[in-house]
This record gives sequence, structure tokens and C-alpha cells, in this order.
Amino acid sequence: MKQQASGFTLIELMTALAVLVITLTIGVPAFAGLQQRARAATAYHLLTSSLAIARLGAVKRGEAVGVCPSTNGSSCEDDTSWDGGWIVFSDPDRTGQPAAPNAVLQRIDGVGASLALRSTQGRTLVRFTPNGWAYGSNLSIRLCSREPARLLGKVVVNNGGRPRSERFEEAKPCPYPL
Repeated sequence: MKQQASGFTLIELMTALAVLVITLTIGVPAFAGLQQRARAATAYHLLTSSLAIARLGAVKRGEAVGVCPSTNGSSCEDDTSWDGGWIVFSDPDRTGQPAAPNAVLQRIDGVGASLALRSTQGRTLVRFTPNGWAYGSNLSIRLCSREPARLLGKVVVNNGGRPRSERFEEAKPCPYPL
């Protein structure tokens, strides 16, 4: 009995590779856009949830709770850049810094290299009072993509302490250099 050889011919293999290359050429850019939107949505959710945790923590504890940018996870930075991370901390003496390591209630490590978060100039800390308010000027934290550099949206905290997010579908330029 004679056995027949099985497998692919060179033409079949080349055709399959051509289909694969065309599919990847079309699919990869679409996937990159999807990935960018997912990262931006994650940044919005992390930021708004941290602000909500701080506000509820201030009301529950009956003392001030702050949120500020922090790259080391233990102290606030006097900077408008939030892309390296931020902390939520108990601030009963209103010093603008955690008094001890256990005063840090939440630590977020950052949003990744493809995104940039910047707060309102001169406003690097939001402090919620025991009644849930965030006195002072409104705080806006803008989210931009780095490449292409465009404004994706912002999270705004008003004096009443309520955080809200705005997302932009059309391309707008980033209001700050990246």
C-alpha cells in the first residue's frame, strides 16, 4: 500500500501568509486605537474613584482628606503632573502631606507612558473637608495622549467636592507641553 504525502504546498503557504499580513496591516492600527481608549478610560476611572474615596473618607472620618500627585506613594509633590501617580491621604492637621505612612489611604502608581495628566496651574492638591466640600478654585486635571498629542478630556472637582469627567471625541490640542 502506497502512502500519500500530506502537507501544504508552497503556493498554499504563500497565500496564507499574504492573508495574514493583510489582516495584521488592517487590524494593528485599529487595535492600537482601542488600547489607547481603554487606557484613557482606566485613567478616568482611577482618578474619579480616588477623588470619591477621598470625599467619602473625609465625611466618614470627620477630618480632612487630600489627594495629590506622588511618584513615591508616600509624599505629595509640588507639581501639576499626575501621570506618575497620586495618593489619597488623611490630612487632619491640613499640612498638605501625609503625617505618617499609615495616613496614606490609597496609592495609584501611574497611568503609563502614553498618557499625560496635568492639574490646574497652582493647584497640586485637592483637600476634602469633613462636610465633603473642596474649597478653593475648581480643580481640573486634563488627560492628554502623547502621540498624537491631543486632549482626551478632563476631570473637574468643583467647590462642592463633586468630581465630574468630560471626554472629547474631536481632536483638540493639549493645553500644556508634553
